[in-house]
Amino acid sequence: MGSSGIHRFRYVATAFVTLLFMGLIYAWSLFVEPIEADFGWDRTQTSLNFTLSMIFFSVGMLAAGAIERRFSTKVLMIATGIIIGGGFVAASLVSTLMGIYLTYGVVVSFGVGVGTDVVMAAALKWYPDKQGFASGGMLMGFGMGAMLLSPPVTMLLSAFTWRMTFVILGVVFVVVMVAVAFLMHVPPADVAVALQAKVKASSAASTRDYTASQMVRTKAFWLFFAWLILVTSGGLGLISQAVPAAQEVLVSTGMTPDEAVMLATVAMGGVSLCNGFGRLLNGIVWDKFGYRFSLTWVSVCFAASMGLCGIAMTFGSFPLIVVGFMLLGLAYGGNMSSMAAMSSGFFGTKHFGMNYAVATLQMIPAAFIGPMLLASFQQGSGSYTSAFWAFLAIAIGAFALSFLVKKPQD
Repeated sequence: MGSSGIHRFRYVATAFVTLLFMGLIYAWSLFVEPIEADFGWDRTQTSLNFTLSMIFFSVGMLAAGAIERRFSTKVLMIATGIIIGGGFVAASLVSTLMGIYLTYGVVVSFGVGVGTDVVMAAALKWYPDKQGFASGGMLMGFGMGAMLLSPPVTMLLSAFTWRMTFVILGVVFVVVMVAVAFLMHVPPADVAVALQAKVKASSAASTRDYTASQMVRTKAFWLFFAWLILVTSGGLGLISQAVPAAQEVLVSTGMTPDEAVMLATVAMGGVSLCNGFGRLLNGIVWDKFGYRFSLTWVSVCFAASMGLCGIAMTFGSFPLIVVGFMLLGLAYGGNMSSMAAMSSGFFGTKHFGMNYAVATLQMIPAAFIGPMLLASFQQGSGSYTSAFWAFLAIAIGAFALSFLVKKPQD
């Protein structure tokens, strides 16, 4: 890598670290038990906060896409730190369920969405020639954030109350986001022209910059949007129920529930690890082999994972369900990096922030479909077995849909 390559790589590295912290949005489950113990709230009430987080994360990205051309990256990242930090501190002071919803579910998640969109839009402008690699590398941080930062957060919860942990996290986010504000820049005009010269004609390179309104009028966008919903629903469904599903398999082998939950948590770690790695891997695949191969292998991983999980539930095989979890992690991570690569590769980098924000709106229906479908099958039959077979059908639908997606220019 030459000096110019090293120079621009630092922006992807900065974005990776930033999104590592943003990935804590997936770690809400760490706070559930201590908060429930304090207030006596049930799991249904506290679980709604995760759904709210997904919704307002998407809203935050949409808001950032609308204003990022009016303000500098520095201003927006400082604002991000204030929003997230203020949200955590405010959450530490609440005494009602609605207070948790408004501070953590709305304010913190909105700030995470704003910061994610801004930092990705800035960093991707340095890599018009390697959109898949750049987006995958950055999003790997987001996917692995919950796994890598859960241990220190757990230590804080053990040493302090959840309220003090929220205050500490608020301060940390302000410091990190302000630091990022001074490290992250978009390329100057002359550099941007030189970078565009690196772009090679390929199946992943867009020759036109679409606005969001132009993008949503294309057939390509809606086919891709539908594909994203199908794969994301599977990922979010399993993320929300991975531990109890793995626990069911382990208990069926004669293990006690207390013993089972420890191993089930390890299985959940496999999902997080592969979620992060899948984002980088699929970004590289997108650049090297094109969007068609990328969508196909993600769909195949999704289908294989659901099939393996269904077989594992039927025969009580813990190793098999771990492999299934890891494959779904790869599929879900690949799905997330595909969304970023599509936004820039299909529709150009000029309006990436807004276009990517619009694409992330697919997480709203997926956040309802996946967890609710998985939970309803489990409640209806008392087992997750039928749920995995149902998701296998969804995965097959995603596989078929992947062949219908075409770039607007095709």
